Amino acid sequence: MKNFIAIILASILFASCEDVIDVKLNDKDQDLYAIEAKITTIDNPWVIVSKVLPVTVDEAYDGISNAVVTIFDNAEPSNAVILVEDTEMKGYYEVPENESYMGTAGRTYTLSILTPEGSTISATETIYPVVPVDSIQIWPSMRGDKRFLGVFTFGNETPGPGDYYKWDIYVNDTLLNDVGSMAFASDEMVDGNYISSLEIFTDFHDPSEESERILGFEDTVYIKQTSISEFAYYYYFQMVNQASTGSMFSVPPANIPSNFTASNGEKVYGLFTAHDVSVSNSVVIDQAIENEIRKD
Repeated sequence: MKNFIAIILASILFASCEDVIDVKLNDKDQDLYAIEAKITTIDNPWVIVSKVLPVTVDEAYDGISNAVVTIFDNAEPSNAVILVEDTEMKGYYEVPENESYMGTAGRTYTLSILTPEGSTISATETIYPVVPVDSIQIWPSMRGDKRFLGVFTFGNETPGPGDYYKWDIYVNDTLLNDVGSMAFASDEMVDGNYISSLEIFTDFHDPSEESERILGFEDTVYIKQTSISEFAYYYYFQMVNQASTGSMFSVPPANIPSNFTASNGEKVYGLFTAHDVSVSNSVVIDQAIENEIRKD
């Protein structure tokens, strides 16, 4: 298991720096599009269309209305859907009410966005099949001297190299969506093996501050094991590296290359992902689990 290349960002300690560096900023890459989009085998797709802001502006991206957003696959004949903008969330596009358009494993999907200015932004991703997750368990983590709970997965790895995974962790039906909760991996070194007790999340917190706990007594936890492309895997890898900026070994901050292209040649930021999904069993954190981290 120690060779399983799982990227699990748990806790980052930032090193202080005494040198003051004057960074000169320019406006070259402002007013560019930023897109986030996802299609899976169990949910309807969604797309967020916005524009980037200068690093000196501390506010949410402004959603872009009046775009024509289409998703289609490579089947013969092709299946397509035109998304509509949510009435309450500017720039958020979804499948029209009373319609369904879930992805199919093995198919390739293209997202096409006709912007209000007349350019076309597009990206293509394939939904690779994911092996079903056998189960999950919640135990004290060895990473924190058994003071913190960890989420562990069990299951087979699909034979054949080049598989990539991402695990989405839900607590009381709420997704843990911060960078510190991201867990993803490749099958390098473990191709085709049974993976036992892979720790995908550790609930690091100050033991004296119960309010900081994410996994609490009587919480219900489950995961979604999903397939991702090689491109998405390295995109997430760069996100994790960017999150550690501030230490002496961190990479310089920079915009992460996107899988979107624009007909007018301008840069586009963001990511379109496609996932096959396997949902795990649910685990309730009962008194027996609690006692395991309160022995000392």
